[in-house]
Parts: sequence; C-alpha cells; structure tokens
Amino acid sequence: MPDVSLTEFAIIGLVVLIVFGPHRLPEISRKAGEWARELRTISREFRRGIEREVAVINEPLQEIKKELTGPVQQIKQDLKGPLDDLKKDLKRPIADIESDVKNLSQGAKAEWVGPVAPTGPTPGEALEDLDRIDAGEDLLDGDAD
Repeated sequence: MPDVSLTEFAIIGLVVLIVFGPHRLPEISRKAGEWARELRTISREFRRGIEREVAVINEPLQEIKKELTGPVQQIKQDLKGPLDDLKKDLKRPIADIESDVKNLSQGAKAEWVGPVAPTGPTPGEALEDLDRIDAGEDLLDGDAD
C-alpha cells in the first residue's frame, strides 16, 4: 500500500473540499470507504483463489518430492556406516605419522648403519658426541682423554 504522509493527506482533502464543496464531502467519504472495503474484499478473494490453485499444483509436486527424497535418504543411511569406517581408517595412518614425528622430535637416538673405520672413535661414540653437541655441551672443555 502506498505511503501517504499527513501533509499529502491534508492536500488531497483540501483539493476534494474545494472541488466538491463541504455539503458533498460526507457522501464522497462514505463512497470512498465502501470502495476501499470492496477493493480489500476483492483482493482477499483473489489471493485465496491463487492460493487454492497453487495448492492444487503443489500437492502432486510434494508427492513427487517425497518419492524422490525417500530413496536418497535410504542411500544416505546405508552409506553412513561404511563412510564413518573409512574416515576412521584414513585418520589412523595420520595419527601414526604424527606419533612418529613426535617421537623423532623428542630426541630419538641415531644409530650407525654404515661401515666401521679401523681407527678413531667407534660409530656409537661419534653419535654420542653428536648427541652431546646437540644438547649444548662443549666437548673441548676438559674432556681430553
């Protein structure tokens, strides 16, 4: 419904008063009220008729929707269990890798896997020295053997 401000309503009333005169103003107001009431009744009936037609069209569509969504919901339910199992199986290797990385970062000891030299420190001693250096020890401070 259009918005009519108080000023616009006063101007319309003044124009009607000047054109029709004060003696016909009550009769015109009554007629305008009857027309407004009739217009509201017509629009209400029109809306109800449209709603009935839409309901007639919508009812078969709702049945088709139920027929189509029923199997889809059943497929979702059937796949839910295997999908959850698959997710668990995929997450398990990630957890294993994370635990391996955590173990490595917590200072797992290195092991020598190459050939052993006939002279000098043994590979185990060299690796121990590397671990001590990583720990921040200074090997030259009085550890001279």
